[in-house]
Amino acid sequence: MKKIIYLTLISISILSCSNIDFQKYRNEAKLAEIYELYQKGQNEEDDKALIEVGKGYSAIINQKIYAQDRQAAVYRTLGERSLAKEQFGYAAKYFAEALKILPSSPYLRYGLGISYMNLSESADTAEKKKDFIEKAESNIKFAAEQSERNPNYHAALASILGIHQDRYEEALPEIETALRLRPDNVNYLFVAARIYYSLGDNENAIAAYSKIINVSDDGVAKKQAEANMRRLMGSK
Repeated sequence: MKKIIYLTLISISILSCSNIDFQKYRNEAKLAEIYELYQKGQNEEDDKALIEVGKGYSAIINQKIYAQDRQAAVYRTLGERSLAKEQFGYAAKYFAEALKILPSSPYLRYGLGISYMNLSESADTAEKKKDFIEKAESNIKFAAEQSERNPNYHAALASILGIHQDRYEEALPEIETALRLRPDNVNYLFVAARIYYSLGDNENAIAAYSKIINVSDDGVAKKQAEANMRRLMGSK
């Protein structure tokens, strides 16, 4: 079953090198102007000059913040595109770069967690796999705790806890939270069915597969749910 990845690609225009160089020269000129005002304010006790110094520095600081926000958005888009191409190593790299600028972003932590979760499947050693899974859990858990009403984060946390680590009792409340927020999501229902089955709750697992059959427009998903449900009903 495919991993839950709901990352929307966005288009961002990037400033040209000529514009960046032009801005650099403008900033250097502004800094020289500010320094002259600072000297004037210091030497002549000119409060107005010092006030202008403060405003000048604020303008440059705000410009830097704006540039950093744009840079974070560029890395975010590169991360999203890498996930879409299943280039999970690059995805992790770009989300990590964006997080250097916006370290508290739940979305970026979620994207990084999803990248690590997928990287764990191709890890060539048990130690690497464990490291990727731990990083995935840490980042996705942060996102879920910071954005409690985002069902994607809770479903992903349920997946990393249950399907990847067999911690089904911890995973259950997470997937149930996701389903309360989006009850007809087929991907969530598949995760829920797996968790219910692993906890020995065949009745709820069958109910989840039955709902998939009723709400899904995907023929492949319907067939998979039907096959799983038949196996469960046959084992009762």
